[in-house]
Amino acid sequence: MKMYKKGKIGTGMLNTAILGLVLVTVLFQLYAQLVPEAQTAGDTLNASGVPLGSLFTSSGVVFVIIMAALIILVVKSFMPGGK
Repeated sequence: MKMYKKGKIGTGMLNTAILGLVLVTVLFQLYAQLVPEAQTAGDTLNASGVPLGSLFTSSGVVFVIIMAALIILVVKSFMPGGK
């Protein structure tokens, strides 16, 4: 955390924190709206008899991978690091 000599947090840091919280909230809201729709489509696809359609069901591995990728993306974006 960057602070001034008097221990105050700069406005740039505050703006970045607020923007980060808003973006994470929007990202999770977007996923909350889109994933159930995609799971329903996956269930319909599986019911039609498509080969490997069970991967796309509500409990299929594809949605587990998508959720894990979301968590990794959020954690990685908030981690301090080099490049």
